[in-house]
Amino acid sequence: MAVMKRAVEKRSASFLLGMNTLILGANLVWVSYNTILLPTLVEKVASGNKALVVGLIGFFGTLLALLVSILWGILSDHSTSRFGKRSPAILTGALIALPLIILPTLLLAPSLTNTLLPFALVIIIVSYFGMQFSTNMSNGAWWPLLVDVVPENQRGLASGIGGFLTLLGAAAGILVVTSLNQNGQTAWALWLIAIVFTLTGVINVWVIRGSDHPADSTERLNIWNALVDIFNVRRRVVVFFWLVLALLLANMGINSLQFYARYFFQVYFPQVSPDAAYRAMGGISLIVTMLAALLSGLLSDKIGRRAMILWAMLTCALCTFLMGFTSNFAAFLLLAGLRAATTGPILATAPALASDLSPKDEAGRYMAYNNLSTGLSGGISALVFGILLVNMTRTTFMYLFVISAALFLAGGLVFSSCVSQKKLDEQFKAAEEIGETI
Repeated sequence: MAVMKRAVEKRSASFLLGMNTLILGANLVWVSYNTILLPTLVEKVASGNKALVVGLIGFFGTLLALLVSILWGILSDHSTSRFGKRSPAILTGALIALPLIILPTLLLAPSLTNTLLPFALVIIIVSYFGMQFSTNMSNGAWWPLLVDVVPENQRGLASGIGGFLTLLGAAAGILVVTSLNQNGQTAWALWLIAIVFTLTGVINVWVIRGSDHPADSTERLNIWNALVDIFNVRRRVVVFFWLVLALLLANMGINSLQFYARYFFQVYFPQVSPDAAYRAMGGISLIVTMLAALLSGLLSDKIGRRAMILWAMLTCALCTFLMGFTSNFAAFLLLAGLRAATTGPILATAPALASDLSPKDEAGRYMAYNNLSTGLSGGISALVFGILLVNMTRTTFMYLFVISAALFLAGGLVFSSCVSQKKLDEQFKAAEEIGETI
C-alpha cells in the first residue's frame, strides 16, 4: 500500500538557510558549555579529579539529552498542533533554555558567591542538565525537518548548509567564548550563548511557518506512549542502523577531546594559554571544516555520499594517530587542520544519507536515532576518557589520541562492510516501490 504524502516543493536558498538557524545556536551552546564553560565552572568548585567530575556530568547529561531528543522526535511525529508538527517543541525548548543556561551566573556574582558555594556543584549540574533538556527538545523536533520540508534532491545542499552553520556556531563558541572566559567574563559568555540559542529557535520557527504541517488527528500520542514506543520501529531499515553504528564510532573519535581540550593544552603545551591554544586549534579546524562541509554537501548530491564518508573516516584515523605523537604546537595545528578537512564530509554528508534512508512516516523517530551517533558518542567519550584522564599526563593524553584513531578506523570498517552501495541501492529501490520517492 502506498504511503500518502504531501508534495515537497523546491526550496529557496534563504529558506534552507533559515530552517537551519537553530543548529547554529544549538552548537554554539553545546561547544561553549561542553568544552569551555563546564570545565571552567567545575575547576572553580572541584579541587581534585576535575576531569572525572566533568566526565560524569557530561556522561549523565548526554544520556538525558539522548532520551529527550528521541522522545521529542517521536512526539513531534504525532503532534496535531495547529502550529505544525515540529514548531511547538522547537520554540518551547528555545524559550526555556535561557533561564537554565544562565543559572550559574549566580555563582559568579561577588555578592552571592560565598552564600551559594555549598550548592555550587548542584547549581552547575542543574544548569547543565537543563541546557541538555531544553536544547535537545528543540533539536529532536528539528532534525525531521530535513525529511518533512526539503525535497530529496536538495537534502545534500540543506545538510551542507546545516553542517556549515553547525561549525559556524562552534567557531563562535571557540573564538568569542574563549576570549570572554580568558578575560574572566564567564557570566557574559553564559548570557551570550543563552540569548543566541533562543533567538535562533524563534527565527527557525518563523521561517518554517506554513511549511510545518500538523499530523493527522488519529496519530496523536502522549508522552507515556511515546516512552514505551521509543524503540518500537514499524519499518526496520537495517542499513540505517549500521550507518548509525559507524557514525557513533567515528563521532567518538571526534568527541574524545570535547570535554578535556582545556586540560589537554595545560599538559601538552604549558607554554601557551589553554584558552588561546584552544582558540587557535578551533579556529583553524572550524574554518577548514566549514568549507569542507559546504563543499561536500554540494558534491554529495552529484557524486554520491558513501565514498565521501568512507574516505573521510579513514583519513581522520591517520591524522588523529599522528596528533598524539607531536610535541610541536605548530605541527599539532597543521595536523588538526588536515583532520578538519576530512571531518567536514562526515558532519555534512552523513545526515543527508540518514535522511535518505528514513521512512517518511517515521522521520522523527529515525532522525532521533541518527542523533545517537553524535549524542551517545559524546556521553561515552566523556565517561571513558574521563576515567582515562584521572591522572592527566602526556602519556594518558597520547592514549586518548591512539584510541580515537582506532575508533575512526573501526567506524570506517563497519561503514565499508555493512553500509555497502549494494545495500543502499536495495533500500532505495524498496522505498521507491512503496511510494516514498519525494
